[in-house]
Amino acid sequence: MNFPASIAAARDANRVPVIAEIKRRIPKLADGLDADQRDAGTLARIYEAAGAAAISIVAETRYFGGCPEKDIPAILEATSLPLLIKDFIVDRDTVEYYARLLRSVQPACINRVALLVITHQAGDRSPDLINHIRSLGMLALAETRHIEDLQYLSGTTPFPALVGINNKVIDQLETDDQEVGLTPELITDYRRQTGTALIISESAHQSVADVEKSMQAGADAVLVGTAFMRAVDPGATVARFVSAGGAING
Repeated sequence: MNFPASIAAARDANRVPVIAEIKRRIPKLADGLDADQRDAGTLARIYEAAGAAAISIVAETRYFGGCPEKDIPAILEATSLPLLIKDFIVDRDTVEYYARLLRSVQPACINRVALLVITHQAGDRSPDLINHIRSLGMLALAETRHIEDLQYLSGTTPFPALVGINNKVIDQLETDDQEVGLTPELITDYRRQTGTALIISESAHQSVADVEKSMQAGADAVLVGTAFMRAVDPGATVARFVSAGGAING
């Protein structure tokens, strides 16, 4: 199942479409915590059992301690959920690297994978990278900081199916204390330019109330990482966030 289908299925079941993230290191907490050594496949199964609509893996190695050649195969073999791979992708070589890695695991899985493109970092290369990702059978999630970043997607045909709004500052490695900043007005403004793209509210979701804020603003899904990685019982925490849909739609 790919991202659009999985997100639609969650919403049809009156669940919040939660993209549950696995990351080895949290830069904001790096001085106080060792890198997380839990098995990525095991975490992915826990997330899936708790109702997550998709899995995200932070594969970037330098700052986030990613282990792509270990963790990506483990996740793909543990679950059939869609997988978002997050890295600082600014050239075709990095796209090709992930495509080769995916094919080495199981070629048929490539169509349930999305690669993150941070639009303001890729800049004018964003359309080429997104089109190249699609040509290899994957989706691209075009991440923005604010609506002005949509300018980098000019010339992308067709428009990306997934657009992210990062509530934190990735250029500071998400070490800021930003809260969920989505509003209905912001989402309306986005949709005027993004059309039918699914809008993902990324980061800063520490509680059910944060999830509800994003969904009530009009986001199609939320991406949550730190709250799950720090939870004593990650499965129970995922389940609480997923069940926020009842409060939203009830």
